[in-house]
Amino acid sequence: MSTNKKTRKYDMLKERKNVALLIHDFGDGGEGTEGGHGEGGNPKFSITLKGICKIETGEVAERYRKAHLERNGKYSQFIVGEDIAILAVYVKSARICDINDQVTTW
Repeated sequence: MSTNKKTRKYDMLKERKNVALLIHDFGDGGEGTEGGHGEGGNPKFSITLKGICKIETGEVAERYRKAHLERNGKYSQFIVGEDIAILAVYVKSARICDINDQVTTW
């Protein structure tokens, strides 16, 4: 991930390394989301990842920046620049919840 160094988020991540990330694909609740499945029968999930955030530097940061840019080239203003930090989250655990509130812990 990347973030601007001139933000409160960046300042907090320098001090607090423990993080939680929420990732979900529940969609807009419209058609195709009944029974825990979305369009085409694909299941819908919310995933909470807990881990340690590290502000990467040097060669590692540049390798991650390059990969991030290759996948998100339309948003280079958020990836490339002197004030842009590269963040890595080293996942320690995950909770996966489906649209029916069934939870699995990893």
